[in-house]
Amino acid sequence: MKDLLKKMVAEAVGTCVLCFAACGVAVVTDADFVATSLAFGLVIVAMAYSIGNVSGCHINPAVSFAMFIKKEIDFKTFLAYVCAQVVGAFVGSLLLAVCLGFDFSALGGNAIQQTLMELDGLSYKLTAVSYISAFIAEVVLTMIFLLAILGATDSKQPHGKRAGLIIGGALVLVHLLGLALTGTSVNPARSLAPAVLQAFAGNATSLSQIWIWLIAPMVGAFLAVVVYNFITEKCFKKGENKKA
Repeated sequence: MKDLLKKMVAEAVGTCVLCFAACGVAVVTDADFVATSLAFGLVIVAMAYSIGNVSGCHINPAVSFAMFIKKEIDFKTFLAYVCAQVVGAFVGSLLLAVCLGFDFSALGGNAIQQTLMELDGLSYKLTAVSYISAFIAEVVLTMIFLLAILGATDSKQPHGKRAGLIIGGALVLVHLLGLALTGTSVNPARSLAPAVLQAFAGNATSLSQIWIWLIAPMVGAFLAVVVYNFITEKCFKKGENKKA
């Protein structure tokens, strides 16, 4: 129980840093693509080499879900991690709001971007296609991110201490594309906290679309595990047979 508590604290701290620092960069730079993408990637790298040896540095329910499917963690640990991540996300978002002069209106919550909207006269409007496209984008982006994580952390792969850099780089990659589509979630906890707090300030856009940011990353994580297991199973067995 004591070890699990330490892991939960690590996950909470990591997610707190993600929402405070990375979402903070997105807010203060008006979602500058390069700056925001680098911020999210660099936070992952920093946390991977600080709390990775404690909890594995999931700091994302989708990552924990993938590890649960792969039986790397049990269901109790999965639930504990998700709870800690959500708490950490709210603490990080609250700290960001305080540093922004108690402004809760913009904390990095996700929203479908104009790229996926339909131009109607002088304004853009959301359509069914907008929601479908955003959902698919989040599924694919999360799948790409999780495939990198699964490969980098696989005990059969010789990545070792480079895993944090690989995973951070993958997060930079998905943000470079996803920011123009959905603002890039790929992390339910990172999206939920800003969405709820922004809604209190009258900005309910992210909360009204929250089903996308909660469900799509989990679907993407599931698909990543299925695909990774399919494309690596026979390869690893073949390699193991040769060594034997």
